[in-house]
Amino acid sequence: MKDYYETLGVSKGASEDEIKKAFRKLAHQYHPDKQGGDEKKFKEINEAYQVLSDKQKRAAYDRMGHAAFSQGGGAGAGGFNWQGGNPFGGFSGGDFSGVHFDFGGGDFGDAGDIFENFFGGGARRARPQAARGGDVQVLMEVPLAEAFSGIRRDISFRTVIPCSRCHGAGYDVAAGTKTCSRCSGTGTIKKQQRTFFGVIEQAYECDACFGTGKEPNKICTECKGSGRVMGDKTVALDIKPGIYSGQVIHMAAQGEAGLRGKPAGDLYIKITLVPEKGVVLEGTTIRMRKDVSLADVLRGKKILITNVDGKAVEVDLLSHQNYSEPVVVRGQGAFGGGIGFGMHKRGDLVIDLNVVRPKKMSGETKKLADQLAEKLEKEG
Repeated sequence: MKDYYETLGVSKGASEDEIKKAFRKLAHQYHPDKQGGDEKKFKEINEAYQVLSDKQKRAAYDRMGHAAFSQGGGAGAGGFNWQGGNPFGGFSGGDFSGVHFDFGGGDFGDAGDIFENFFGGGARRARPQAARGGDVQVLMEVPLAEAFSGIRRDISFRTVIPCSRCHGAGYDVAAGTKTCSRCSGTGTIKKQQRTFFGVIEQAYECDACFGTGKEPNKICTECKGSGRVMGDKTVALDIKPGIYSGQVIHMAAQGEAGLRGKPAGDLYIKITLVPEKGVVLEGTTIRMRKDVSLADVLRGKKILITNVDGKAVEVDLLSHQNYSEPVVVRGQGAFGGGIGFGMHKRGDLVIDLNVVRPKKMSGETKKLADQLAEKLEKEG
């Protein structure tokens, strides 16, 4: 059996972060859903990662090697729950949220499970997380102006969806089912676990029939029995005004499809606000540049500036004598995180004034300008 460190291509002194990075790189390379993927190699990579990413399993492996997980002493290769033709689903949103594992062989680290079985009286059914669809993460760019008006649009992404041929069942429903040969119709698989208290027997949900006690007579040829395939999914998104950059929107049951009709995962959409040309977004501060005429400056007029939200903001030029400094309008910036139920705070609007000189001046205008300059110098 190949050394786990060698499988991931890391040294025995590798950090948790190094192990995680090595796993992600190799899993992406050999994932069965990808062209050129290797299912056997992928299982080996996942087996190695499940041990080396767990401090207690890794410590046991460093002491005893593969013997630490043999004969019920831990989770070896047989501890993986494949659950059909494509147990690990696909990659969603550029991460590994769709990869699920059930390290069902047992180990020394889960003290809670040991006490539950030893003192709780009775077997425990394994948590059905491996059959549930994976959560999907999607990054979504939204024009800054839409943060004030709200958005309604469809968002599409590639993920694992229910098989259209069998409608997610994983088999030919018309052909029927029969008693599961693996669990003999009980829906559970009993396994022994070596603990500090001796050998304890545990019951886990059967990974062949998902606890139903029945297995299909005819597996779906399209999805190979998993009930799901890779495809494109479109979700309708309706967001009210007040979204902010960095906000994460949670949509339940809109992620990966589960195996053979099991519940779908959730969808998480992270919002990034994108300002239009000429506008800069700095956190919750909206910064823009505004040209003002020399005539307006000299007359000290009040001017109106259209903000990103479409509303007019009044700027008093007379009260703003130092034009090298920006005008700050409090509470007219972008939305930030909530400060209470149904409430949001806004940053500031910062306006950099740019005094525009006239392109052409007649002789008379220049004469008047000289006279004005003399008076301004005298008045200080």
